[in-house]
Amino acid sequence: MCSSLLTENDKLLLDDLTSLMIRVRKNWQKTDEEVKNSLTPPKYLLLYLIYKNQKLTASELGRQIGLSSGSITTAVNKLVNNHLISRKRDSRDRRVTWLELTDEGKRLIEENFNFRQELWLNLFENLSHSERDQFRFLLNKLISN
Repeated sequence: MCSSLLTENDKLLLDDLTSLMIRVRKNWQKTDEEVKNSLTPPKYLLLYLIYKNQKLTASELGRQIGLSSGSITTAVNKLVNNHLISRKRDSRDRRVTWLELTDEGKRLIEENFNFRQELWLNLFENLSHSERDQFRFLLNKLISN
């Protein structure tokens, strides 16, 4: 979309979204300092997706977050070297390698998730339940587009 096609309301919405992203990023960094770890947002996202799905292949993980196979391999190697995830061969198809959280990875993501949950609750504390439902509906509409 060309900026000349944006209405004044569209421009205000983009400004508001940028402000929201900045606030979330600052709160994320503050949370990192409180947790005292170096789990960056991309690492958190990778670990969270594996946690949520229990196990994923590297290609599934890359597809979910839009990373190339080279980028996902580099990220996965770092997480394996940090003992946060492990690679396990599928017992029925040796061509398939699953990524699973180690005990340390699971502990770290659960600890971080609790702190992140507080971040989001604080962000939405001024919204009523119906406003939260509406916001979720709109987010899902944007995500599915």
